[in-house]
Amino acid sequence: MSHPSVETIKRESRRLRGTIAEGLRDPSTGGLAFDDQRTLKFHGSYQQDDRDLREERRRQKLEPAYQFMIRTRTPGGVISPEQWLKLDSIATRYGNHSLRITTRQAFQFHGVVKRELKATMQAINAALIDTLAACGDVNRNVLVAANPLLSSAHAGLYADAARVSEHLLPNSRAYYEIWLDEQRVAGSGEEDEPIYGERYLPRKFKIGFALPPLNDVDVFANDLGFIGIVEDGEVIGYDVSIGGGMGATHGDAETWPRVADVIGFIPREALLDVATAVVTTQRDWGNRALRKRARFKYTIDERGLDTVKTEIERRAGIAFAPVRAFVFEHNGDRYGWREGDDGRWHLTLSLPAGRIADTDAGAHLSGLREIARVHE
Repeated sequence: MSHPSVETIKRESRRLRGTIAEGLRDPSTGGLAFDDQRTLKFHGSYQQDDRDLREERRRQKLEPAYQFMIRTRTPGGVISPEQWLKLDSIATRYGNHSLRITTRQAFQFHGVVKRELKATMQAINAALIDTLAACGDVNRNVLVAANPLLSSAHAGLYADAARVSEHLLPNSRAYYEIWLDEQRVAGSGEEDEPIYGERYLPRKFKIGFALPPLNDVDVFANDLGFIGIVEDGEVIGYDVSIGGGMGATHGDAETWPRVADVIGFIPREALLDVATAVVTTQRDWGNRALRKRARFKYTIDERGLDTVKTEIERRAGIAFAPVRAFVFEHNGDRYGWREGDDGRWHLTLSLPAGRIADTDAGAHLSGLREIARVHE
């Protein structure tokens, strides 16, 4: 059986609605239709199945034991103790009794079954966290220098990253209708997607914010990077990098990793205009015929760095200033205690594979629960 292309699915999804709502109500299967599985990613969830049961269910001629992964949109991975406790409760009530911290500072729930998928989404939103655009061909969760409480410059960097994350969300109300029971206004007509258009982006898009001298977000591995430039303790603007991405298919000469290029400096007030210009350039110029060549790094290599930079300047209505000097001294995580500018101390923990669960090796989930309770 042949399936429609991803580009066709996106165009015909009715602004990310598809038939997800109808599929959730279908008790005859634990999964969703092929097209809806693709559209569901834009809502922050992937359909999977229990691999441990796969062969046994195949022998019994049963459909796979479908379950869903849900990923949060949490710029910088910043949440409060109260929100942590709610995520813990959701993982215990609906998931597989574990939380997963991703390399992009999001949180993932695993093992959610279809009949509880909507309730889980509602519980996440009740914690004032959403999952919109955590997956799919849109801007993903925005990476930010690890701790916004270290200094006022870190706080400013985080605030700017959160603004970019919010600005680049899809404009469709589909997420709120399907998961939060928002009523669609009669006669409202076609929703406008000024940034993404009817087919969204050719592939996923990743943004990172770094603050020298630490490059703990690996900013040059992102499609778009903002390197904070600080004067008198405050961020005054950003050196902009474009075209990073370390992904490649082994043995396939048509794919390759690429380190981002730094193309110039912008003042802080130009941030949203530049972010929009970069994303829309990739929307219009990216390769939609071949998904393995659809990332922004290939667009730059095919069009030329100077051509892409000129187009970004045209769309943003600015001219990049010369790159400001910066130095990265370390590009890994700094574990242990560190003192912030306000005299408070902060602890960075190592969590193997980002998995937070109670196991024979340690009661990480329970331990962090007790820490959060002390500080809520």
